[in-house]
Amino acid sequence: MSLGVVAAANVRAERARRKWRQKDLADRLGWSVDTLSNLETGQRRVTLDDLVPLCRAFEIDIQRLLLGAEPADLAAIGL
Repeated sequence: MSLGVVAAANVRAERARRKWRQKDLADRLGWSVDTLSNLETGQRRVTLDDLVPLCRAFEIDIQRLLLGAEPADLAAIGL
């Protein structure tokens, strides 16, 4: 599974754990609900520029946002 797919799934899961609606997270990010929805469903790719605000919004580190990624992929980016 690609890093983007893993990140999108983890965004969806982290948001659900916190019982946040998409609107709640979108507001924290300054994004539209459509943008967030498209990211979570894979219709929009997660970019490196997306990871920083997502980590800040959730107050988590990037390793947690990429939990479940292939070890070789994480090693390739120094994690």
